[in-house]
Amino acid sequence: MIDLKHLPSQQVSRLRYIEFCLRFLGSFTRADLIKKFGIGTAAASRDIAEYKTLMPNNISDSSNSKNYFLSEDWKELFKFKSSEVLAQLTGNEIQANTKSYISSEVIDIIDEPDIEVVTAITKGILQRAPITCEYFSNSSGASEKILIPHSYMFNGSRWHLRAYDRTKGRFADFVISRFKSAHTIEEPVLPKELQNEDVQWNRQVDLEIIPHPSLKDSSGVLNEFNMTDGILHKRVRASSVGYLLQKLYVDCSKDPIVEEHYFRLKLKNRLALYGVEGLHLAPNFDGFND
Repeated sequence: MIDLKHLPSQQVSRLRYIEFCLRFLGSFTRADLIKKFGIGTAAASRDIAEYKTLMPNNISDSSNSKNYFLSEDWKELFKFKSSEVLAQLTGNEIQANTKSYISSEVIDIIDEPDIEVVTAITKGILQRAPITCEYFSNSSGASEKILIPHSYMFNGSRWHLRAYDRTKGRFADFVISRFKSAHTIEEPVLPKELQNEDVQWNRQVDLEIIPHPSLKDSSGVLNEFNMTDGILHKRVRASSVGYLLQKLYVDCSKDPIVEEHYFRLKLKNRLALYGVEGLHLAPNFDGFND
């Protein structure tokens, strides 16, 4: 590993961002650096030159003064955790060399998917390309699949991929840490396999969650969840409803049993769940029949 101790920490962060863009997005521009870090054109040019000096084979010969592309012969300068990459890809920040100002403890995420799998899936999403993969499921064990990936989703404890499954002819969620391998393939994608045809992903569901009737005093729950007029309003994708209800442990039964005091929350508008898939995840859900 190349020693970067002679470089300022802020510049190392920018070099790390350059490699992130190259490896996971396939390219970057000088403007990306300027916008991301609020630096001038000259500083951005120096960072690019420094990265080229450190890793001369990582930027493709097809690159120009405005666009820089990943070379096929690239080698890593930085180590990335897959959870870090997924967080950055979905809108959060890469945080490296962070300083702690207050004593704390964070229960770290156990879910840490294979970084090469994340790289291949991300490439498939950005290029709208199918991926061939080996995947482990609870019901059928290991199997080969061809998926058309379109989005990532984090349910609070692990990362999922939302994709069209050609084997089963439907959109579904796949736990990323259950992929043994993944590679993009050059095959055409049909219109029915694209994100805009994923009904569950595109549908928005408005949930109304209230304190559970078994609570003798609901003031703590009202305050904890910042409820307005006694209701927590949550709008989520239909494909994520089950995960949210499971995460918050919301009682989804028609007629809650008051003695079941382990529930703190109750779903008020159960009819909003009509047509939602994945309700096996919803705690205590007992259907819509009278």
